[in-house]
Order: sequence, then structure tokens, then C-alpha cells
Amino acid sequence: MNYDWIIGLKSELFTTLIIVVLLLIKLGKGMRNGSLLQITQLLLLVNLALAFGWNGNGYLFGNMFQASQLFGFEKAILITGVYLLILVNHQWLEKQQHLPEFLVLMLSALLGMQTMISSGNFLMLYLSLELATIPVAAMANFDLDKKRSSQLR
Repeated sequence: MNYDWIIGLKSELFTTLIIVVLLLIKLGKGMRNGSLLQITQLLLLVNLALAFGWNGNGYLFGNMFQASQLFGFEKAILITGVYLLILVNHQWLEKQQHLPEFLVLMLSALLGMQTMISSGNFLMLYLSLELATIPVAAMANFDLDKKRSSQLR
């Protein structure tokens, strides 16, 4: 069996793995917000190292998904941005009651942006655009106790 397709999808697969880990932590007994943020930051750094790793040129799923070294670099920039967002907003995130959900939404938007970079046709671009924008709209409404956060005016 040939597993070369994993190399093209390694950043997206690891982002999906981080999302699954966060969901399992949420379903389990839970965790302190500080520990959850540290685990997420560590996993994002591993994902960043994977994105900077070997990136070959190739196509997957009938040319719907493209992989190249430039795309790997662009994905690394996105992962760095999400890592810095978590790092800069650490104090606000520690106070949140629903932190795992917020991190899952943020990483789902990251996954959508990563697939948008590698999209090879309009169908993949549309799917990745939906995957990126719906979590961002949910994150805009995240401060549940503030009226300003709701979309009603």
C-alpha cells in the first residue's frame, strides 16, 4: 500500500487530530483551562513543525487537493497565527467557561483555511470556505453573558 497521500495532508490531519483530542477531553472529566491551553499550544507547535517539514508536490482526490512547498509554508503561517492568538489572549481564554468549544471552533476555522490554501477546484474552495466561516461566525457570538456579543441590535 502506498501512503504518500499522508504527506500531502499531514497538516490537515494533525489539525483534525487536535480537534478530536479537545473533543475527547471535553467529553471526559474535563481539565483546567490553563492545562488545556498548554496542551493545545504544544500540539500546535508540533503541527507547525510538521508544516515546515518535508512538503512534496502532488495532487489528491482527483486534483481537488494540491500540495506543494509553498502551500506548506502558507499553512505554517496560519498555524503560527493561531498559536500567537492563543498566546496573546491567554488571560482572557483562561477565564472562559466553555474553553474547549472555543478552541475547537478556532481550530475548525484553521482547518478550513488550510484546505482553502490547497483547494484545486471550486467545489473544494467552497467546502473549505464554509468550513472556515461558520466557526468564525460562532466565535463572534461567543461571549454569552454580554449583549454586545449577540448579533441582535
